[in-house]
Amino acid sequence: MAALALLVSLGSAILSWRALDQAQTARDIASARGPVGSTGGVPAPSDPAPPSDAPQTSPIPEDSPRDPGTPPDIPETAVYEVEYENQSLTLRPGDCFTKMRVDLDEPRANVGTNGWEFSLDPGCQGGTPNITLSDGVEGSETTAAMKPGECYNAIRSSPIAEGAEVPLRKGAWLCLSTNYAAARERRDEWRMVLMEVISINNDRTVVIRATAWNIPDN
Repeated sequence: MAALALLVSLGSAILSWRALDQAQTARDIASARGPVGSTGGVPAPSDPAPPSDAPQTSPIPEDSPRDPGTPPDIPETAVYEVEYENQSLTLRPGDCFTKMRVDLDEPRANVGTNGWEFSLDPGCQGGTPNITLSDGVEGSETTAAMKPGECYNAIRSSPIAEGAEVPLRKGAWLCLSTNYAAARERRDEWRMVLMEVISINNDRTVVIRATAWNIPDN
């Protein structure tokens, strides 16, 4: 009987130990899983930041470089250097069908096909002497003498049309700017010229007087 009681007691102890071990295992599993709704240690994504009320600015595009043959804009404060003053030229074409080319950089009349600012047509067939500007030369007709900056503004606001024939009359004034690209190609100055028509004789000889300034290239 004593042996039977010992066996019963030993079996109860084994059952109690197994129950305790199962309970401990269940607590470990529950702790590892965490509470309901937990992400298992991975942080929940935060709400996106509210949009800023500050205006969004776009990057300012850089100015594209100017073509080397394109004249720059001249500021009102530009300082022009005198190249020559009150130089007279007598333009006397050989016949009614011959045009005379004039270079205002020197100045010089009866030049070749290069480096001229305008050509003079005697206008023998019932007309008056007239001039036509060379390619790249810009001009404007004025009623009085002007400073170089005023000539520049006149050319911008009231230019002579490309290829137009400009009739000459005594006492007329013209502002002319030389060919910028051609001047740069020959390493010369870009110039502004004020030209006055002094006289037109019966034989259609034209006398002009010119003053030239070097235009600053900023």
